[in-house]
Amino acid sequence: MDLDQTSHRNKDGKPVLVILVGPPGSGKSTFCEEVMRSSSRSWLRVCQDTIGNGKAGNKAQCLSSAARGLKDGKSVFIDRCNLNREQRSDFVKLQGETQIDMHAVVLDLPAKLCISRSVKRSGHEGNLQGGKAAAVVNRMLQNKELPKLSEGFNRITFCQSESNVKDAIDTYQKLGPLDNLSHGCFGQKNPDSKIQSSIIKFLKKVEVPVDTASKENSIRDSNSKTPGQSDPPCKDMEKIPSAHDNSKSGSKEIEGQADKSSGSCHNQVSLDDTPTLAFPSISTSDFQFNHDKAADIIVEKVTEYANKVGNARLVLVDLTHKSKILSLVKSKAAEKNIDTQKFFTHVGDITRLYSTGGLRCNVIANAANW
Repeated sequence: MDLDQTSHRNKDGKPVLVILVGPPGSGKSTFCEEVMRSSSRSWLRVCQDTIGNGKAGNKAQCLSSAARGLKDGKSVFIDRCNLNREQRSDFVKLQGETQIDMHAVVLDLPAKLCISRSVKRSGHEGNLQGGKAAAVVNRMLQNKELPKLSEGFNRITFCQSESNVKDAIDTYQKLGPLDNLSHGCFGQKNPDSKIQSSIIKFLKKVEVPVDTASKENSIRDSNSKTPGQSDPPCKDMEKIPSAHDNSKSGSKEIEGQADKSSGSCHNQVSLDDTPTLAFPSISTSDFQFNHDKAADIIVEKVTEYANKVGNARLVLVDLTHKSKILSLVKSKAAEKNIDTQKFFTHVGDITRLYSTGGLRCNVIANAANW
């Protein structure tokens, strides 16, 4: 991870206020301890779990302790979850009281790792351990709001893996009393970095207007095919199971899948030449999110891209009619009067849509793409 470890030495080094951002189990306290153990800079760790003479305190006590430390010329770690802007805002305002650099270190590690750590630990300062920890972490992550420079930060470091965290620890360990780190965002994932190249090709393809001449050429080319000649397989199409694969699953199962995949919540699916991009619902316990908010985001993005993709259509696919996210998206799309020829929902197995007699699509996106 490129953290830009470049530091600049000034005659009078500024104190640094570092706001740790992460759920329980993300390693905030460990981060502070590792840096303070080896740093030549004077650090103060402010932890709400111990701020009251070794016992849990409140935010006001943390603010007071941090302000005193900064006035004494110390750099300060704010060891709280700080998962949304509101939780961070009062600490960011401390930079108005003294000349400091305002940093955030985001420990954006996988939820499963944070939960596993929280459940297994014992003797935790905040007594968040054991079985109750999983529910707390899940609840916190539903409302996570990553920090932005516009909040008042000079520097934000994002860590998505344990190796990223080690790099960030190393950066702050090496930060001397007269050093200042470069400003900006470092380590943040590009939101477009996981978009499949096939999706990019799909969007570019459908943005090209289809004129009358090209349509006529297409018709002539189609009519000129020799009997029995078929179109070459599309690289982006789903894999169609072989007869051997189908024999294993049994005809009864296949019939059930066909019935299920043919159901559409918005529109009757037809096998035509309309370029189609199908993307799956993520209504699964493996993800932690607010369904209503997720549905709003899906509809917002669909509205945005529906105006860009010309004659193409987008389809949200889920396995069951009982899917909450599918129902919410359908309802919100109707409220927005989204053209059902441009976007609709579909029930079926996204890996077997065409092979079971349902939807035929040019591109299938996976959940990591959105």
